Formats: sequence, structure tokens, C-alpha cells
Amino acid sequence: MDDSPGLLQTMSAMLQPHLPVTLADSGRAALDSVTPDTALVLTDVRMPGMSGIELAEQLRRRHPRLPVLFMTGVVEEELRAQAKALGVCEVLRKPLRAERLLPTLKGWLGSEAFQADQPPAAPAPAPAAPPAVDEAAERLKLAEDASSLLAGLGVLPGVSAAAVLDGRGALLGATTSVSAEILAYVRFLFNGARTLSPHLAQPGPLRAVQVEFQEQVLVLCPVPGGLSAILVRDTPTASSVKAWLRQRLN
Repeated sequence: MDDSPGLLQTMSAMLQPHLPVTLADSGRAALDSVTPDTALVLTDVRMPGMSGIELAEQLRRRHPRLPVLFMTGVVEEELRAQAKALGVCEVLRKPLRAERLLPTLKGWLGSEAFQADQPPAAPAPAPAAPPAVDEAAERLKLAEDASSLLAGLGVLPGVSAAAVLDGRGALLGATTSVSAEILAYVRFLFNGARTLSPHLAQPGPLRAVQVEFQEQVLVLCPVPGGLSAILVRDTPTASSVKAWLRQRLN
């Protein structure tokens, strides 16, 4: 469980060849995903909404024997103490590497749980293959749409910078250079707002996130296949940009 779509995809690619994996991008989604077959929960600690510590507390009450592991970029003694008090099995430091993670999971699950360690089963008849998806063509289409959107945003009065990310949080294009740290915080802000909306009794799709820094304003808006991030000079410009995007995308 992690609020970063990119990290979820990375973890899935790392673990799917060996274990059945269920992904969750929030504590609530993780709780809803636990079944009698769930063997272990691996969760980030610092997240918007329900934190990993709060998730572990809920799991201890509902599933007291279910192993829980934490993963975090900063491992502090206070966190280790909290994890120990909650019965969390281990606190792993991000970024997680296969050579470290897989032996750790084998230690808690046992080698027999790993699909790669099982004797090969007799091959079953292959089901009819679904129509192939040309990922390169789909990526090219997203990049072209992003380029067109950025061209329009770049000439709007009051827009200082703009970027478009795909559904996994990867940069599709920008009107100026954007650091990896900024992209990470953009994803964090948007995912945090999206996770918060159900708690505010707002079941509809998130339309925009707006953050004011002195006179400048950061506007985050979902776009087909991803997310746009626009830095503008003031709040009236932010309103104009949101209206322009909605008209353009509708």
C-alpha cells in the first residue's frame, strides 16, 4: 500500500512474478482489500489520510495475526518504537530492492508461498488472447495530447509554467524544466486531495487542487490519461486557467 502510483507499479512488477499481489493507494482501500487469503501487508508509513501507523492499528484490531511490514524513506527510532508496540514485523528503508525485499518476504511467508519456488504445473490450455494494446502508440498519443495542451497553456496570460504527467506520475511534457522533487510533491498533493475527498462526503471526481504561495498559485487538474500542473501569477488567473481547461477538455 502506497499513495504513489509509480511506486505501486514498481512494486507490482517486482513481486508479481513470485506472489499474488493486491495494490492499494490508501489506508481505506487497503483495509477493504484484506481477505482471508491475505498473507501479509506491506505499507508505506507517511501518507495523506490514514497513515501506515493508523492502518497497522486497524489491522491489529481486525486481523491480529496478519503480518504487517512498514516501508519508509526515513527510519527513525521513534518509528521503530511505534512499530514494535504495534507488533509490526519489520521496518524497511526505501527504495526497496528485489535482492533485499524478496528474502525478507520469504522469511515471513516461507519459500512455499513463492510461485517461482513451486514445481511447474501442467500447462493449461491457453485462453483466447485479448486484443493486443500497442503501448508505444498509446504513449505517443498521450505525449501528443500533452504537447497540444501545453501549447495552449503556454500562451495563456499569467501562466508561469505548466507540466503534464501520465497516470503513473511520469512526465509527458513541460513548458520549462521540472525537477524530480517537484514532480513527487505534485503527485503527493493530488493523491492526498483525491484520498481526502470521500472523507468530506464528496464522492464525485476531483476537479482541481489549488495551492497558494504568496502571490503565485499552483493548480492541479486531472486530464485524460493523467494530470496537469500549472503555476500562475494569482488567484484570478487560476480561475481562468481552470475554466479554460474544462472548456478544452469537455
